[in-house]
Amino acid sequence: MNPMRFVGLALTFVAISCSDATGPGREATDLEAARQRWQAQNLHTYAFTIQRSCFCANVHPLYVLVLNDAVAGVFDLKSGEMVDPQLGETVEDLFTFIQNAIDRPAHLIRAKYDGAKGFPTEIDYDGEAQIADDEITYRVSDVHAVAPPASVSAFADAVDVVTDVPSVLP
Repeated sequence: MNPMRFVGLALTFVAISCSDATGPGREATDLEAARQRWQAQNLHTYAFTIQRSCFCANVHPLYVLVLNDAVAGVFDLKSGEMVDPQLGETVEDLFTFIQNAIDRPAHLIRAKYDGAKGFPTEIDYDGEAQIADDEITYRVSDVHAVAPPASVSAFADAVDVVTDVPSVLP
């Protein structure tokens, strides 16, 4: 084989092998773009549905109320009860979770984002390959602006309209 052709093929192979479209650089780039789309929404008071799949506390679908960028109330859509607000997350909390997993780096961090609003729609995480039960998946949907309720009990009253949802959930 012609030595110049061999050098050209070798350089091409090296260039291709260095551009991993699914590597950690891609996750950071996608995160930054999604975060910018989210911040452009200028939503500080909103609600959404989140569900975790993990070996952890409540894994039911939760309806989360965020007031002025802080979790104000969490409603369990399966039990129909208000639950500890610490079970809720803000969208910014989810972005921070992803960023921390990238920085660490986690064994696996994969996130999908809403194309228009930028919020994470799904996060798959595995902190360590050799540790059992540290995996977690978040699914987020129905992110929307809300008028702030007068109180958390008003929030509970407002989500009474959602209590029919558990009958269609697994």
